Amino acid sequence: MVDFTSFSVILYIMKRTKNDKKYDLDFDRKVFVYKNLHKGCWSIKQDGLVKAHATELTLYGCNMYVNRKGRQRVLREKRKNVHAGIKGYLKDAELERVWGDLPEDQFDEITYNPYKYSSFVHTKDESPRWFGIIAKLEEKRVLIA
Repeated sequence: MVDFTSFSVILYIMKRTKNDKKYDLDFDRKVFVYKNLHKGCWSIKQDGLVKAHATELTLYGCNMYVNRKGRQRVLREKRKNVHAGIKGYLKDAELERVWGDLPEDQFDEITYNPYKYSSFVHTKDESPRWFGIIAKLEEKRVLIA
């Protein structure tokens, strides 16, 4: 019998978009994750294909990305498009071992609004944020350490 109280497991449900080999995620390479406003989840993109969707996930070795021309198009057309997201690794055993159990007070909440900011910013003081060791993407917020 296994004693489940002796360890903690974080399980995130990712749903593949298609059951084709080319939609397999390569966990050794970075992905681009963005908020899918139509489906109410995070879309996980790699090799130009949306390979999976998730309601919560953790990325390691992250950088926040905003495409300038995409943002300019949003401002000009007043219509949202996919031009911003977070690039990172879905699984990094070394970073997860060292940084995986950080308490929540070590994380800062970030946000992005193309009508207000040209980059991702901290919600508490609106200072820009471009990099992070860990990003926890939850349903309603993004936490970065």
